[in-house]
Amino acid sequence: MKRSIRWVLMGVVLAGLAWYVWHARRDLAIVTRFDLRYLAPMLAVPVLSLWANGRIGKDLARELGVRLGEFEAYALSTVNALGNYLPVPQAGAVARGVYLKRVHDFPYSTYAASVVVTYVSAMALYGLVGLAGLAALAASGRTAPPPLWTIFGLLSASVLMFTPLSALLPLPRRLAGFRQGLVALGAHHLLARVVALQLALIALTASGLWLACLALPGGEDVNWFMALMMGLLVMASGVANVTPGNLGVEQAAAMFTAHLLKIPQEVGFLASSLFRVMAVVVVFAIGPLLAHWLARQPARTGAGPSPPPPPPPAGATATPAERRDVSLRSA
Repeated sequence: MKRSIRWVLMGVVLAGLAWYVWHARRDLAIVTRFDLRYLAPMLAVPVLSLWANGRIGKDLARELGVRLGEFEAYALSTVNALGNYLPVPQAGAVARGVYLKRVHDFPYSTYAASVVVTYVSAMALYGLVGLAGLAALAASGRTAPPPLWTIFGLLSASVLMFTPLSALLPLPRRLAGFRQGLVALGAHHLLARVVALQLALIALTASGLWLACLALPGGEDVNWFMALMMGLLVMASGVANVTPGNLGVEQAAAMFTAHLLKIPQEVGFLASSLFRVMAVVVVFAIGPLLAHWLARQPARTGAGPSPPPPPPPAGATATPAERRDVSLRSA
């Protein structure tokens, strides 16, 4: 997306957000009756989410030959989140990639490919979990709106990217490194761990929004599965990436879902806003300190993925294992 178009879209979204806040200021006044008993668990949600994101980054890096410490991985996750509040596309991911290159000599291309695979797998999970959540709502007699079935069905189609059919699909420029990343991260045990952690992130987001709804007047009847629907669309709305911290876009996604589920729209708006405020408080409280710590880390000797061993010299007899290794690398 061109920078000029992005700035125009950002202005439109933020102007729309300001208009809604002014227009619905009386309805939004219920935020003054926020139940403070939910404050502590709501703050715990972004703390745990940063850990899950950090663990995903740590597992991906380890599979590709870079070992990150627990604290280092958490710091990188926090700085990534901090960068996403800047008006620069993918600033957080870029900051993480620059650190991995500077300290661990981790190739940018490999890092970018791993990010793309993680992104696509997350989209597929949003769809599949959304369909399961809608089935649970329908089974309990709650509203399961057809538009949500359509949206989650389209998202779940991302699963095709992990099948042989992906070779027949033309990929947009943004997903250009997907196949390279899939080859690099093709270990099934790794993908299983990443999926498990992404499911944990989805559950944490749903729990955070559920707590926010319960803390607001009018949100007492919202159950966890309804909050899950809002959380999934809020997370999927990150694909727009036109405003810092997805401000305005995720509130619109939450309001749209709330409307479909017969939840007061002001509750959806305020729940997503409070959820974002909790994340901002945590990230900006510890992010600058962790960014300073990361900036002081020296480049580590011998860091980075180990290069493959060279093939045997011409005329030399290679062992069967060596011949197999060379043939696999040449393939």
